[in-house]
Amino acid sequence: MKKLINFIQFQAVWFVCILGAAYQWELPAMMISLAIIAWAFLISENRSHDQFISMLALGIGFLVDTALIQFNVMTFQSSLWQEVSPLWMSLIWVALALTIQSSMSWLKDRLLLAAFLGAISGPFAYWAGVRMGAGEFTEIKTALITLAVIWFILTPLLFYCSNRWRVSHESN
Repeated sequence: MKKLINFIQFQAVWFVCILGAAYQWELPAMMISLAIIAWAFLISENRSHDQFISMLALGIGFLVDTALIQFNVMTFQSSLWQEVSPLWMSLIWVALALTIQSSMSWLKDRLLLAAFLGAISGPFAYWAGVRMGAGEFTEIKTALITLAVIWFILTPLLFYCSNRWRVSHESN
C-alpha cells in the first residue's frame, strides 16, 4: 500500500506542476506540490536516504533542465525566469527521487533495465508535459533523442547513488 501511495504522490506532483505551469498557476501548484512532498518525507521510512537522494536529484535536475534550455533543446513555461530550470521542475525531480526507494525500488538491482525504462519514460514525461502546455521543444526529434540519452544515463545513476548510500549507511 505504501508503494501505491508513493506512486500516487509522484503522479500528483507531476500533474499539479505541469498543469500549474501550463495555466500560469505556478505558485499554487508549487504550494500543493510542496505539501505532497512534505507529507512523503513525513511518512518516509528512511528520511536521511530520501533527503540525500532528493538533494542529489534536485541538483542534477536543475543542471540538466537548465542545459536543455541553454542548448536550445526546449523551453519551459515559467513566469519567474526563462534562462534556468523553473522551480516547479525542481519539485518534480524531488518527487521522482522519492520513488527510488519506494514505488520504483524493484529496479534497484536492475540498472540496465532502469536505463532502458528511463530512456523511454523520461522523454515521454517531457513530451506529455509539452503536449499539456508546460513547455516547448525546439525540434521534437532532437529533443526526444537528447532526452532518451540523458535518461538512459540518469535513471541508473540515481539508483546507483541510492544503492551506494544505503550500503555505506547500513554498514555504519
